[in-house]
Amino acid sequence: MATEILSLTVDMDHFGGAQKVMIDVHDGIKTKFNAKVLGFNKFEDLHPKYNIKENEYIRFTNPFYLNNKILIVHSRNVMAVIMLVKWAFFLNTKILYVHHNVYSTLKWASFFPKDIISISQKVTENLLGYFNLKNRNIELIYNGIKDEGNDDLGTNESDKIIILYSARINDVKRQLQLVDFLAGKLHPSIEIHFAGTGPDYDELNEKCKGLENFKVLGFVNNTKEVILNSHYLMLFSVQEGLPISLIEGAMYGKPLLVNDVGGNIEIGLPGKNGIKLSENWDELPAMLNSLVLIDSQEYKTKCIYSRERYKEMFTYDRMISNYCKRLETMLN
Repeated sequence: MATEILSLTVDMDHFGGAQKVMIDVHDGIKTKFNAKVLGFNKFEDLHPKYNIKENEYIRFTNPFYLNNKILIVHSRNVMAVIMLVKWAFFLNTKILYVHHNVYSTLKWASFFPKDIISISQKVTENLLGYFNLKNRNIELIYNGIKDEGNDDLGTNESDKIIILYSARINDVKRQLQLVDFLAGKLHPSIEIHFAGTGPDYDELNEKCKGLENFKVLGFVNNTKEVILNSHYLMLFSVQEGLPISLIEGAMYGKPLLVNDVGGNIEIGLPGKNGIKLSENWDELPAMLNSLVLIDSQEYKTKCIYSRERYKEMFTYDRMISNYCKRLETMLN
């Protein structure tokens, strides 16, 4: 029987970016390899949006099940545990770790295998610099998503300029800080729409009541429609890896408003399809208000470049092809 390849992460009862990437990778490699999803949750507790079939899911209860397998780990939190299990039980398990974010804490408690996937240049720098993993086999494979866009791109000819901020609502994504600082400072035609849920959702919803420039959408199922009805995608996070929301924006040909964290400016190239936002909060209102000065031709050029950037770097087929090549080398 062919070597089984297991994909593992945590918190599969919640819908998150790293978990979604793991499922996308699994769905791609299972056409070529004997692949399963390994998790700590009961099957009935898995978030339905992952659409995992019951015969493809294994709940992790027996460490010896990992023996003679290839394990793709998509969580730093569980990586140390897996390394300890492998050593403690003398398991012949090959591990491929996917580093999904830029970290600046718990260096002392982080353990890494020989084979590592980085999802952005900034993530690679984090592995080499902060974690000092210069003796590891690190390969950059950008996340990719299936193409649901087309080359019939939108315009900015509208009474409103809608900026979509699609992210989990928490301290890292800084939605509350944005509203606090930008309230009363934005041009009347600019609206920032917050999509998503999270621990700060109720406070954000309450804070935005009565404010003309902000709208809280909550969790959205009609992601495509919401993006197509927006003019820009924005992220202004404390840290990132390679945000799927920005890749989705590029896929639909939307310009991106981003700060320089994680892989943000690898998706939204400043001066091309991206506008790099200053980390100086005092400069932020003027930068956003300047969007009203962008004419239709400049906007269309940014849209075209965004779509081309997606097709060049962030397609699903490209991601799966690169993962399959890496797995082939581990099997040989």
